[in-house]
Amino acid sequence: MSWRALSAHRLRSFLTLLGIAVGIAAVILLTSIGEGLHRFVLAEFTQFGTNVIGITPGRTTTGGANPGFPSSVRPLTLADAQALRRVPQVLQVAPGVTGNAEVEGNGRLRRVMVYGTTPTLIEAFKLRIRSGRFLPPDDADSARNFVVLGAKLQRELFGADSPLGTRLRVGSLQFRVIGVLQARGQFLGIDLDDVAYIPAARALELFNRDGLMEINLSYAEGANAHQVANAAKAVLAARHGREDFTLVTQEDMLRTLSNILDVLTMAVAALGSISLLVGGVGIVTT
Repeated sequence: MSWRALSAHRLRSFLTLLGIAVGIAAVILLTSIGEGLHRFVLAEFTQFGTNVIGITPGRTTTGGANPGFPSSVRPLTLADAQALRRVPQVLQVAPGVTGNAEVEGNGRLRRVMVYGTTPTLIEAFKLRIRSGRFLPPDDADSARNFVVLGAKLQRELFGADSPLGTRLRVGSLQFRVIGVLQARGQFLGIDLDDVAYIPAARALELFNRDGLMEINLSYAEGANAHQVANAAKAVLAARHGREDFTLVTQEDMLRTLSNILDVLTMAVAALGSISLLVGGVGIVTT
C-alpha cells in the first residue's frame, strides 16, 4: 500500500524525499560549521596558553578603559609590572604598549603594529626565535634601543638577507635589529608576523604615553587562577589605593566565549532544521 501510494504520486513523493534529504544535510552541515567555528576560535585564544591573566587600566566588567580617551584613572606603570613579580605562582609578567608606526629599513618603508614589552614576553606567550635573540634583560626604565622583527616584517624589509645588526627607524627613534621571530600566523585578523617588538620604555616614549595598555601574567600550571588573580588584585589595589583596573583570567574569557559559541551553534542548527520541518510537513500532508 505504501509503495502504491508513493508510485501513484511520484512528483509529490520525490519532492517530499528531497525536502527531508535537504533538511538532514542542512542540519548536519550547519552544525558542523558551527562546531568548526567553535574549535577554531578557542584554538586562536589558547595558542598562547591558558594560564594567562590580563590586566588593563580602568574599572570595567569587560576589557578595561579605552586607552584612546583621557581618563582620571591611574595608569598602569612598569613599576606596577615589577611589583606583580612578587605574586605567588606568577612565572612571568609581560607589560604591553601597542601602537602603529612607520618602520624604515634597507631603503624600504612599512607602517606596522609596534609592540612595546619586556624580555619576559617570549616565555609568557611561548614565542620562538628564528634568528638572533629576543630583547635583553635591561633595566625596564633604561632599556636600550633594540628591536625584534616578526617574520613577515623581516621578509618585507630585507627579503632573504639577514637583518641582524642593521639599524632601522621606528617612528622617530632609531633601533638596532637583534632578532627575528618564527612565523606565528594570524590571530583574529591581526597578522602576528607583521609586528616590531621594542622595549616598553621606548614604546612609551615613542607613542608619548604615560602608562601601559596592559599587563599580562602567566602563572604555574595547576595553580588556581582565581587565587592568583586575587593576589595580583591585592598588590595593585595597595599600590593604587583603589581598584581602578580590570583583571580577566583566560579561564573566564574562554568560558564566556564558549557559551556564546554554543548559542551560535544552536542557532545555526535551528536555521538548518527549517528545511527538515518543511519535509516533515510534506509527509503529513501526503
